Amino acid sequence: MKIGFDAKRAFHNYAGLGNYSRLLIQSLSELYSENQYFLFTPKYKPHTLHNFADKDNCKIFTQIGIASCFPSAFWRSFLIAKEINTQNIDIFHGLSGELPVSTLKMPKVVTVHDLIFMRYPEFYAIIDRKMYEKKFKHACKNADKIIAISKQTADDCIHFLNADPKKIEIVYQSCDPIFFSSQIDNEIINKYDIPKKFILNIGTIETRKNLLNLVKALPCLDDEISLVAIGRRTSYINDIEHYIKENHLSHRVKLLHDVPFRDFPAFYAAASAFVYPSVFEGFGIPILEALSVGTPIATSNLSSMPEVGGDAALYFDPYNIEDIASKINLLLNDKKTVTELNGHRSKQLEKFSIQDITKKVNEIYISCI
Repeated sequence: MKIGFDAKRAFHNYAGLGNYSRLLIQSLSELYSENQYFLFTPKYKPHTLHNFADKDNCKIFTQIGIASCFPSAFWRSFLIAKEINTQNIDIFHGLSGELPVSTLKMPKVVTVHDLIFMRYPEFYAIIDRKMYEKKFKHACKNADKIIAISKQTADDCIHFLNADPKKIEIVYQSCDPIFFSSQIDNEIINKYDIPKKFILNIGTIETRKNLLNLVKALPCLDDEISLVAIGRRTSYINDIEHYIKENHLSHRVKLLHDVPFRDFPAFYAAASAFVYPSVFEGFGIPILEALSVGTPIATSNLSSMPEVGGDAALYFDPYNIEDIASKINLLLNDKKTVTELNGHRSKQLEKFSIQDITKKVNEIYISCI
């Protein structure tokens, strides 16, 4: 098969959407090496995470010539279709909720990660919200198959976008292999001056991720326990920093930004527990990363979090500070609870095998042709 991808996120995004795109392309190119993979992306600079692009069966198409005079968003929506159609591709896969507006001659698949912009419109500028809604509705209407990365996302596609349930296939995502054999790396931990005993949180520091409630739970934990939170800043961090200052918690909270992805496994491995109080996620990849490393997990009981954590995590009401603290204390002080959770870990991880996921995606491609 000749398979085309909207690979912008694979080359330009170094968080969730980019990780999903890179891992899937890499795995497909290795497990189904007989196929040819056509990666369409705006201009990009080589990066250490782009090793999938060096495969003999991968070919990159960028925004060049007259097309380079247009904004990349316009190119992806309107100009890219001509290039795709000329390559005699068998199937095209939009990896991040979008498909070109212009007509494609081949069957189309789109992956939808979440519809947070519709569930929580107050967090988005109206022009962005309207643009996303238009793109996602177009993609779901015109795709032959919709890959939803969780049941939560599948339900949201039906509810918010009126997507045809018969088109939807739930295919979980996996996480990067760097999390599969992680060990404590004291050199990395020392580089960031991380305290000896800490709970970890990873994710964009924004309102929906609910980090403030985790900070509020900190005084309910032993004084020797600190909180390390890694994530991109938004204006929400002002509320967190204000609370930390007012409640004299500066010595117990470390907020880190611009931490390279390759350093994440060391943090998971060194943490006493991973705590994820988000009120909504399309999937919640940090939960899977912590699960892969073997870090005890406490997370929200809402949306997709129980799908990812299964019986291998503890759950709390993310709006209840006492409940958050209670579950964290169980992980920190109750060895029996941690042992029971760890006993479910292997079975839960089987649901996110990259080999099985890649096989399912390839089967979807075949079913469309």
